[in-house]
Parts: sequence; C-alpha cells; structure tokens
Amino acid sequence: MSKTILIVEDDKSVQKLLSDALEGEGFSVLVEKDGNWALKTFETKSVDFIILDVLIPVMNGFQLADRIRKNPKGENIPILMISGVYRAVSHRNEAIKKYRVLDYLDKPVKLEQIFSILKRTFGNEYPGSKSAPRMESRGETFADSMGISERYEVDKQEEEMSFDISTKGNIKDTPFPELLSAFYQKKATGVLLLKYEKIKKIIYIRDGRPIFVKSNLLNECLGRILVREKMITEEELNESVKLMKDSGRQQGTILIEMGAISPHNLKYGLEKQLEIKLYDIFGWPEGEYQFNQKDDFETPITTLELSVASLIYEGIKRNYDVGKIEQYLDRYQNQYVHPNPNPALRFQEMLMDEDEENILKSIDGSKTVREMLLSSPISRERMLRFLFALKSTGMIIINQYPAGQEAPPPIPVAPPPLPPKMEQRVPAGSPQEGIMPLEDREIKNKIVKKLSVAKSGTYFDLLGVNQNSTIQEVKKAYISLAKEFHPDRIPNSAGREIRKMAEELFAILTEAHNVLTDEQKRGEYIDKVMQASKVDAADDVSRLLAAEGKFQAGEEYLKRRLFSKAAESFKEAIDLYPEEAEYFAHYGWALFQSEPENQEILKKARDAIATAITKNSKLDKAYLFMGYIYKGINRDDLAERQFEKAIQCNPDCTDALRELKLLDMKKRELKK
Repeated sequence: MSKTILIVEDDKSVQKLLSDALEGEGFSVLVEKDGNWALKTFETKSVDFIILDVLIPVMNGFQLADRIRKNPKGENIPILMISGVYRAVSHRNEAIKKYRVLDYLDKPVKLEQIFSILKRTFGNEYPGSKSAPRMESRGETFADSMGISERYEVDKQEEEMSFDISTKGNIKDTPFPELLSAFYQKKATGVLLLKYEKIKKIIYIRDGRPIFVKSNLLNECLGRILVREKMITEEELNESVKLMKDSGRQQGTILIEMGAISPHNLKYGLEKQLEIKLYDIFGWPEGEYQFNQKDDFETPITTLELSVASLIYEGIKRNYDVGKIEQYLDRYQNQYVHPNPNPALRFQEMLMDEDEENILKSIDGSKTVREMLLSSPISRERMLRFLFALKSTGMIIINQYPAGQEAPPPIPVAPPPLPPKMEQRVPAGSPQEGIMPLEDREIKNKIVKKLSVAKSGTYFDLLGVNQNSTIQEVKKAYISLAKEFHPDRIPNSAGREIRKMAEELFAILTEAHNVLTDEQKRGEYIDKVMQASKVDAADDVSRLLAAEGKFQAGEEYLKRRLFSKAAESFKEAIDLYPEEAEYFAHYGWALFQSEPENQEILKKARDAIATAITKNSKLDKAYLFMGYIYKGINRDDLAERQFEKAIQCNPDCTDALRELKLLDMKKRELKK
C-alpha cells in the first residue's frame, strides 16, 4: 500500500515540483499552503510523512510542528523541514532537538536528498517506482454523473469535428510532446481530438496553451481520482454522490462541508484530474489526432496551470517510453547541443530540480549528445528524458556544428499546418482569463512598472545597466530579466491581458538586448538617445496606469462606504481600460450598494458583473459580488451557486466559505 506524504508549502512552484517528484516515486500526496488547513488535514487524514516549510501563512512551521507533536497521532510521525530563509545553525539544531524533525534542509533542496531521507525512513516499504502509477485506461469503473456527462460530451464533440477543416495525423509519426510544442509555438487556439483504440481525449488549447482536457474514460472522473490519491475515502465519495444527487449542488462544495477535504486539496485534486487525463496520452504507442481551429468553447473554472514546457516534461517523465526516446536521440549522438538562440523558446518555464537547472546552464554547444549522456550527473534514463524534453519544447537545438563554428541558420521543424485563421471572437460566457489573487496582482504590477520604464526611459534603464556596461554585463542582465518576465511565467490564473503585456515587455527587452549587444547598433542608439530618451511602447500602458489609479481610488471609496463615488471611479477605470474584468466586477458591486432597492440599478449591477465573468471566468470576486447581490434580493439558491464558484476559483476566498456556512445553517433552521 502506498505511503501518503503531506506537503505544507505556500510557494506554488516548489509545491508542484515536490508533489510531481513524489508521485513519480509512487507516493500519494496531499498538499496544503497554510498551517491551519495543514493541521486539519493531518488530524482527519491518514498521513505517513510530512514535508513542512518554515515560512507558511497563519501559523509558521515551528508552531505547526509543535501542535502536531502535542497531538497523540503526531508524536512519532516523521517530519522534514525545509526553508529558504532560516539558514542559521541554531534554527536547524532547535528544529531537530525540540520538534524531533528528521532534518532541516535549506532551499533550493535537491530531490535526491529528500528521496534519500524517505528511503531511510520507510526502508523496504519505500514504493520504489520510477514513474507515477498510471490509471488503468480500460474498464467501466464507477463514475458520478459528471463523468458520464463528460463521456457524452466527448462523443458529441468528435461528431461535430468531423465536419470541420482540420489538421490530422498520428502521434506515431509526430511525437505527442512535439505536437503540443508546435501548437504552443503557433499560439494556436482550438480543439485537439486524440483517439487510441476505444479511448478518446479532447484537449482544449488557447493561445498555444492546453487549458483543459475531457475524456471518455469513466475512471478518470473526479471522485475516482480523489479516492485513488487517498484524498477522500470510498465512503466519503459515496456519501458526496448521494448528497449531490439530492441537492443538485457541486460535489466539491459538499466534500468541503462534509469535512472530507480542504478547499486547497480540492483545487489540487481538480488540477490533478486534468493532468492525469493529459499525461496518460504520453504513454500511448500510437494514436490518431485531429486539430480544429476553434475559439468558441467555454472554459471551466479549473484549468491546467503549468506552462507547456512543464506539462511536456512531466508527461515525458511519467509515461513516455524510454526506448522510444533512445531511438529518437540516437540520430543526434554525434551532434552538438546548443541553447536555442530564440529567447522566447530558450527561456520557457520548465519545472526542474537543481541538478537539471545546472545541466541546462552548462549547455553551450561544446558537447555532443553522446558526451552529455556520458558526463551526466544524473542517471542515464533521467538524462535521456530531460534532453528529449528540452529538444521537444525547442529550448535547445541540436546540430553538427560545435560552438564557435559558423553554422547556417537553424531550420525549425515545421509544426503541423493549421487551417486558415479564423476571425477571433469571444462568445458570451466564454472563459478567457484568470483570477486575480494577491500574487497575480503583484505579477501584474511588476509588469506594468517595467513597461512604464520602457515607455519613459532608455534601453539602458530597462535592462538596469549603463552606457559603460560591457556586452557580457548586458547579456547577464537580459538573461535575468528574460527569465523573470517570460510570458510562460504568467500562470493561466493571471489572465490573458497580463500575458499580452508580458509578451509585449518580453519583445521590448529582447530588442533592447539585441541593440545593446551590437557595437554598431549600440552607438547609433546612444546618438539617438542623446536627442530623445524615449523607448517606444504601446499606448495601452498609459491607459492601464491611469485606469489602475482610478481603480485604487474606487477601492478607497468602497472601504469608506462612499458607494456612489466608488462606482464613479470604477466606471472611469473601465472607460480607460475596458479589457480588465476586475474593474467591471467592482463597478457592479459598488453600483448595487449605492441603491440596493433600485431595480434599474440592480440590472446594471448584475450586467456589469456578468461582463466581468464573460471576460474572466476565474475571477473569484465577481462570483462573490454576484452572490452578495442574490443574497440581498433573497435568492439564496442562486447566491449559493455563486459562492461555490468563488471557492472553486480561489480556495482562500474565506468570505465565500463563510457565506456558504451561513446559508447551510439557515437551511437547517428552516427544516426544524
């Protein structure tokens, strides 16, 4: 029986790296991001090992370890602490002595260190699997009504696609990782149907990124996956299905109210469900595919959040046949491995451990594939998978020329041709962007500030160098910024508008690098700067900066309960930058509060919030505000649905959780 590890970590990238790696070793994984929910999960679930970050919200790692040790259940549970801040020896000694932790590791931690500690802890009970256990792809196992409905939708979508202009092929000829990368490089939007024997999967792609996946396999439904991953029990699943049928409410909300799962673990489970559906395809020996360019599909609230490169690498690690990789790379054995000169491809986000990051940094065109495999600090199989992932995503190129020798420009592998480009349109209710929690707002503010520098300053200001900086210093500054602001770093949850700004900024950064690393262009640019020190940037930045000012003013009025003034400010923000869904949501809420009894105002308020949801189906505030409005007009049934959606968007939406509890209490009172 597999062991269950609880990861308590608020950094999404670290959390994801650890969970994927541990699942790859055969462990079941639970994740929490704050001390309070971690304690609840520990108390209610079967946990065999805890990986605990020191700096987590609500209660820190030391406080949580203390609470766990005082619980009879936690007296002897193995705890491994990790930290990126507390590096003093005294903290390590205190953690080991006072809380009896196995070890205290500084970030970035090496996965091999963690595996070694786990092997010492579990001994012969260590799972020892080198890849995550794949779900059995055949068989009619139990499914809830949602799973049955999804199978019907897949069959219906296949029938509709047969009449459309499409790109067709077989993943036996075009490896699936390269196929995904090709759509990413084309920034394609559409529907990708894949079939292998009786299995059918549909991947919905927007702007080159897989957003969500549907499957005709009943054993890939949410409930089955939550049970398989030991996130809920079989009994809890059966009870939730019964309550779902009786009430018509969402299964996730019911599981939370039952105390069977935390909001964070539910979100983790929903995302895992999508990943499992996708990663399964990497293990197919063959399969027909058909891509139709299409943009009128609706996106659910939960979507795939990993970058394309990270999804590809994880799928390769989990399920891709290493024999096929050996065969693929064999043709390149005596050719040289170079970083891709195209920064947009070279600096894609791929989740890697420290060893892999160091390998990637060392790639400079001086070694052949054979030499890299022979000198690898990691196992041959891992290195094969890593090189294959880098090649498939376009982060590296392989050719017969070593670094320093003149080579003709690389001929890119042509991705499958797409059908004629359709006019872009956004249907009503179509999900387009991501939520705006604090971390996403910080990302947005960072990009806006940097774009502001691009608008008002010089290329030197933009890269943080001066006119006397060497070419190497310019390159170093650019690489650092390119990694930080690559559009891949923008999660789906942050939204399409933010990614568009990131793409614009990345293009300006790259142009600045190209100019300042060329002596002639640099000289010409300096002469030009002496006359006018402005970098051309889109006018959108000015509008957005002005709109943000109005929005912040509206927030202040809202806090002071000056609702009419708040609505005015939010409307001005909309007029300046109508692309931002958050402005519409706040405008609708302020408008309603200014005159809650006015039916005309009520309609305008609901329309504004509906517009916000159309622009951004993952904005938790929009659903929260709509829920408040429905509650205010005594439509508790509709309010409940909105609060449920708010939690789906953002498990930290405590206001929505509180409202659901109040509504549940009200129902219970009425039944008495």
